[in-house]
Amino acid sequence: MSSHEGLGPGSISAVVVARNEEAVLDRCLNSLDSVVDEIVLVHDGDCDDSSLEIAKRHGARVFVQPASGSPEAQTVFGYHQCRGEWLLNIDADEYLSDELHAALPELVRRTGVNGYAFLWRQWDGEKHMTEAGPYKLVLFRRAAVHLLGMNEALEQVDGVVERSQLELVHRPLYNNFTLRVIFTKWRRRARIQARQYLSDFSELPKFNWPADDWPRWRRIANALSPLLFVPYGFATFAVAFREGRSSYTLAENLRFGFYVGLYAGMVQFYVAKFRYLGR
Repeated sequence: MSSHEGLGPGSISAVVVARNEEAVLDRCLNSLDSVVDEIVLVHDGDCDDSSLEIAKRHGARVFVQPASGSPEAQTVFGYHQCRGEWLLNIDADEYLSDELHAALPELVRRTGVNGYAFLWRQWDGEKHMTEAGPYKLVLFRRAAVHLLGMNEALEQVDGVVERSQLELVHRPLYNNFTLRVIFTKWRRRARIQARQYLSDFSELPKFNWPADDWPRWRRIANALSPLLFVPYGFATFAVAFREGRSSYTLAENLRFGFYVGLYAGMVQFYVAKFRYLGR
């Protein structure tokens, strides 16, 4: 990975991982104009639309990486290219609200805070499905953040992380929470994640990651995966339901918890299949 001279205190590097996102990318990048110091766009695989041209019009530094099917892995690559003191991880189907755009310079000038989680309401392609949450951690000091490049990995931030009512608007063109999407898009991601869990840890991309091997619980979960994929799904549902109580209505919480648990069980199912029956 390359190292770069920093852009100075309070500087922001926005990282966008994309794959043929011309329908929403311009909206995303427009919201970053005049408020970030650089945009790093990483395209997952060859581009079949105008995404790269759109990114270049906005002055982005563009990198085309081999297709991986793992946005988190490409995010790690993007973080390594960044020069700002702060990193803003934003998806192509997201954009800064006007209020967040206006507040961003002040947020990164504050001391004593190393990360911010913003309001991130769920969208079904036509309307918001939630109002009070959830929140998404997307802004953090580069020196304080750690990320393991595998599906569904979340950034870990040292020090204080603040939850903000400022909104990162998330408006995909479709509803992510349907059984049809679960058994197409999410199923593909589950298979990739299962292979990642079974891979050599040293081969996974990492950004400031402190460990050099899988934790013991993950090795045990791999070994016992034929017995655990149903309990693992139920346990994930229970955790998601508990954490969602402050963000969702009861019906929303049951629905989203069900889908999160279903995905987690699916990952464990594929771990068992690939480990014991072959890939």
